[in-house]
Amino acid sequence: MQTAGIDIGTTSLCLIIADVLSGKALRTITRPNDAGLASSRSWEALQQPDRIVRLVQSMIAECGDEWRHVGAIGISCQMHGIVYVDGSGQAVGPLVTWQDRRGEELIDAGGSTYAARLEALTGYRLATGYGLVTHAYNAAHGEVPAEAVALCAIGDYVAMKLCGAAAPVTDASNAAGFGLFSLGAQRFDLSAMAKAGLDAAILPRVAGAGDTAGRTPDGKLVACAIGDNQASFLGAVKTLKGSLLFNIGTGAQVSAFSPEAMEGEGIEARPCPGGGYLLVGASLNGGKSYALLERFFRETCRAFMPEFGDGRSLYARMNELALEAMAEAGPDFPAGLANGPQVGTLLYGTRQSPGATGYITGLRPSNLTPKHLIVGWMNGIIEELLGFVEAIPQQLRAGVTSVSASGNGIRRNPAMRRLLQARLGQQLFVADVEEEAAFGAALHAAVAAGYYNDHEAALLGMHRGCDQT
Repeated sequence: MQTAGIDIGTTSLCLIIADVLSGKALRTITRPNDAGLASSRSWEALQQPDRIVRLVQSMIAECGDEWRHVGAIGISCQMHGIVYVDGSGQAVGPLVTWQDRRGEELIDAGGSTYAARLEALTGYRLATGYGLVTHAYNAAHGEVPAEAVALCAIGDYVAMKLCGAAAPVTDASNAAGFGLFSLGAQRFDLSAMAKAGLDAAILPRVAGAGDTAGRTPDGKLVACAIGDNQASFLGAVKTLKGSLLFNIGTGAQVSAFSPEAMEGEGIEARPCPGGGYLLVGASLNGGKSYALLERFFRETCRAFMPEFGDGRSLYARMNELALEAMAEAGPDFPAGLANGPQVGTLLYGTRQSPGATGYITGLRPSNLTPKHLIVGWMNGIIEELLGFVEAIPQQLRAGVTSVSASGNGIRRNPAMRRLLQARLGQQLFVADVEEEAAFGAALHAAVAAGYYNDHEAALLGMHRGCDQT
């Protein structure tokens, strides 16, 4: 009665073995994702898919005898990116990740980008980094490998390798992340593909109810890979309905479950495994923008103190300084934030406005300090996410009974956690299991294998959490 969850993140990979009855994580293994590939094109973001497969295989091997007790495997993966595969199921090119920005390249002097052109042709809301935006650029520039017969998500590719399959099958949670996917029909929109001048034969098969990726040679069921946003939600909340999740990792998201597909400004509906949708506001910034501030402080230290060295991380000290500033504010916190620097942290733009930039205003002699800048920066990250909350349809916001937080950008940063809690005015739930996406994948595998009837039942059975104050 054990399942495994494998999360394939942009910067790290994780494997969890979970007990199906207690929800206890029996084994957790993490690896840095060192599959990145160098490129001469500044906007290109590539990883080596077979290196990722080898990392997954090494984590499985490290489990030793424990692995034989695993009955089913779930996979969570970074969304939107694509891998091309040939007729035997072998990758014939790199993984082009969600961070790739080729969709922002200009088609002509008129200023239209590939993402904007595809959106205009099809009527679908799209952005750079979406799989079919990437594919449209590749098709226009002759960069689709000649051997390619299908494209898929990196999680689909890993599932194929675990099962020895030759053709990918993708869950709707990942298929929707490619773009040109009909939420109502739960399939790719072939007429939209035709309008875009794209050959629909390249699309993977979308899994139906009860479909799996297959079985490993030793008989373990492998569930179809699901998106990391959906997996993180399953791994972090107490229940599907009534939960609001703030996730701050490399990027950041606000997510809420809805039985129906709804939209708001900057909000998209993403299929949720087992039915229903996540209403998601996705930031391109989040932890990435905080990492830029840390890099700025390191470079400043090196500029004035060459002996500082290159390998030292300043995150812990930054978090301490932020807590100091909050403590000094006393009863004026968080209202006193208005007297500190106001920071816009959209350094990587937004999906709707790729050219958006960051800013700092409200500087005074009293607040031009590292600690005040750090708090202002954190508040800017949170401010963007709160904007997404306001865009969620009011009837769903009114039904929120629990607010959860996940992701290393908030889990490992008590100052960020305290600030978010103060801005919300209510307690945050943080799950005991730190690797929420991997745990969510293990929970999904428990449903796919029939240990639970649905994901709500699995949440009630497997979640053990703690309230953070």
